[in-house]
Amino acid sequence: MMKLDIIQQEDMALYPVSNGRGMHASTKILKVDSPSLIIPRKPQKVLEASCRFYGAPYLHKKNEATRITGITSKPPILLTPLFPTYFFPTHSDRKSENAWINIHYVDKIKELKDKRCKIFFVDNQTLTINVSKHSLDHQYKNAILYNFLMERAVKVFTSDPNNPIDYAKKELNIYEVLIKYAKLFQHKE
Repeated sequence: MMKLDIIQQEDMALYPVSNGRGMHASTKILKVDSPSLIIPRKPQKVLEASCRFYGAPYLHKKNEATRITGITSKPPILLTPLFPTYFFPTHSDRKSENAWINIHYVDKIKELKDKRCKIFFVDNQTLTINVSKHSLDHQYKNAILYNFLMERAVKVFTSDPNNPIDYAKKELNIYEVLIKYAKLFQHKE
């Protein structure tokens, strides 16, 4: 059984909510086609625990993303190569209002007044964020770039660039997963 405070494949977003202990002290997790969940820990702490659960500390995963993509400001995170879990931050990871969004569930992003925007998810849930659409689009595209670079690396290693990985299939291709891990742990020369 998976721990409730560990990010799972069906988690669309983690964002801060207030509780009796203060502003942004808890995390609301939006789940696809399921009720949301509130965890009495800050989103960054939930993400850090999830990173450790899936095999590496948060800073290691952050550095992997920077090495592979060249993105140094607010890099996205690949939680685990086992299933698509690319999350991008809405703010700096040092800011308490930072939320983490899973790229695979974003349907569209709509601009609102006062440098805010609304994220529409594939199951019609929404989330309003206090950041400009331009900034959020940039973060979203950075995560898409990371996803693309990892998928391309797998295709290059398998010498079959015309055959994309099918994440919808039930069985897991361990070879594809191992290639992703090899790419993550490959040292820059």
